[in-house]
Amino acid sequence: MRIGLVGYGAWGRMHAGAIARLPELVLTAVMCSSDESARAAAADLPGVTIHRSLDALLRDPAVDLVDIVVPNHLHAGMAVAALDAGKHVLLEKPMATTMADAERVVAAVERSSAYLGVDLELHVSKQWGHVRELIAEGAIGRVRYANLTLFRRPFRPGSGNWRRTSDRVGSWILEEPIHYIDLLLWYFRERGLPVELSADGVPSPLGSGMYDAFTCTLRFADGAYAVFSQCVGGFEHSLVLEMTGDDGALRTWWAGAMDRTETPDFELKLQRGATADAEIIAIEKSGEVFELEEQLRRLVADVPQRTPLVSARDALPSLKICLEIERALAERRTIKLTWT
Repeated sequence: MRIGLVGYGAWGRMHAGAIARLPELVLTAVMCSSDESARAAAADLPGVTIHRSLDALLRDPAVDLVDIVVPNHLHAGMAVAALDAGKHVLLEKPMATTMADAERVVAAVERSSAYLGVDLELHVSKQWGHVRELIAEGAIGRVRYANLTLFRRPFRPGSGNWRRTSDRVGSWILEEPIHYIDLLLWYFRERGLPVELSADGVPSPLGSGMYDAFTCTLRFADGAYAVFSQCVGGFEHSLVLEMTGDDGALRTWWAGAMDRTETPDFELKLQRGATADAEIIAIEKSGEVFELEEQLRRLVADVPQRTPLVSARDALPSLKICLEIERALAERRTIKLTWT
């Protein structure tokens, strides 16, 4: 499968490296918007065509699938253009910064015969994906409560400071927490979608949508609830999930010097039943660098069958909840959630 990569910043380079490690894929073209990134791509990727516009890459007959790795506000427009040009798409999260743009992406997918997958790659994680498998097999009974906490160093600013500019990033809630809101919805799937949410946060001086720390609570119709907290005023990168069901509990954590480390520490412990001793569940490896590679590897089978790991329509609920968390923080009130 021939890949055209859109964006060659820090995460774009990670995508290029992962593609190079997979013999089933070949990177044939890269679109670079700046002279600096074009020079870097030309130096790093001999033999790969460097395009300076999306239109040029979309006209390239040597590109089967467009891998979009650019600032958040560009995601939806580029995805729609790629689909309309007949290209398959792998789209970084969030797929849009507004619900209206997200619906544009969904509509483009549904009128196209092409594939689009959203990069919510934790679904293939040996750690976070295995939690879902344990829930599905009834290892802790019916899920009642979850608490997921992310403590990390501040976000990198990104090229042109885009990650610290609200009209480009959307918000810091869309930037990384969308992964974990998506996970919580996945873990509570049997309970349906939440019916309300509330949130508290510490605003950043950088502007609207930026919170140095925030906590949200998602409540489900039957009384189950899930809590997510993020602090970007910390150090290193640490995730902890604690979850209880009506017949057991689990705790899993991940820690590394940074989010992209290849040598993290992690553990998953499971208690089956209310009185059993907790057991350690073996995990082969865990980390976003490995999960990115696995999602890319899946393209070879998923694209022909049009079976994305997470489709555009499946990605709508986590996006909506992140946007509603922004509203709960701004308006300082509980938000009732409705779903159609």
